[in-house]
Amino acid sequence: MSNYFIQTYTFNPWWNLAVEKYLADGIQPGDRLLYLWQNENTVVIGRNQNALRECRAQLLEEQGGYLARRTTGGGAVYHDLGNLCFTFAASPEKYNLERQMSVVQQACQKFGIETHFSGRNDMITDKGYKFSGNAFSVTSRCRIQHGTLMVHVDVSKLGEYLTPSKEKMKSKGIKSVQSRVCNLQDLNPAVTTDGMRQALKEAFAAEYGEFTELSTEGLDNPKVQETYKLYSSWEWKFGKSPECETVYSKRFDWGEVEIYLKLNTLYISQCKVYSDALDVELPGMLEGLLTGQRYDMQDVWAQKVEGATPEQQERLAQVVEWLSGIRE
Repeated sequence: MSNYFIQTYTFNPWWNLAVEKYLADGIQPGDRLLYLWQNENTVVIGRNQNALRECRAQLLEEQGGYLARRTTGGGAVYHDLGNLCFTFAASPEKYNLERQMSVVQQACQKFGIETHFSGRNDMITDKGYKFSGNAFSVTSRCRIQHGTLMVHVDVSKLGEYLTPSKEKMKSKGIKSVQSRVCNLQDLNPAVTTDGMRQALKEAFAAEYGEFTELSTEGLDNPKVQETYKLYSSWEWKFGKSPECETVYSKRFDWGEVEIYLKLNTLYISQCKVYSDALDVELPGMLEGLLTGQRYDMQDVWAQKVEGATPEQQERLAQVVEWLSGIRE
């Protein structure tokens, strides 16, 4: 039996999740590992969630933040450097959720904070406030539990980034359940992320005995880089969102436009445009311009519509700019 501990101080979520996969892939029979990591200004959504419904992704990225999609289920969460993430990875015969949660509880007890495991994935305080959410995955050789610890998260960002758009959307995606949350510093101002790192490390040793602390050298390897490239790609972050329909309307000085979009993995599979504009050709041009494009409009800006006059081209550009802006 081998116990391992590793912690990183790289705050990019795509990299941290790639490292998690690399570590999990390396688990051998009898292995058990605790991995500590942090993300900076990040929204992490579950494997099967609709990115558009869960967060204002464009606003987040414009403000230098990250959107990340994990491989586990569950809802959307916000991470900043006031949050500490933990991952337990173990071979199936060594995985034990009760003991793993005991490590977290023991760490909290070091700061005089009593906690309970609630429902299928939350850890709460005695007063019922959530400070930790967990998600899980299972493979034939490794089981994973990973979760969050809100130490001093900027909770104002939760509403800023996680409030769903007000667009009319019918979606097959999973909507997060809003819960009452609190920071551990609200319960004990002495709690810090570094202090919690040390407390978890000590609790891991108390629960399981001796362990080997792994070096972060060698993590910048081709396998991690390949996974990082996948996790940071538009297709992974947005393209896994389920089929949905959106409706937008806006009045321009040349007429009102109402646009119905059907999205499949966030590509526009169908588009119907209604308008009271005097230019009867414009709606058809817009439908042709948008159909088949990515929802972020990245590849639309430079396109010229064949046969469009300069005035029509200008109006099409206005619509594209408007659609790009309201995705937040």
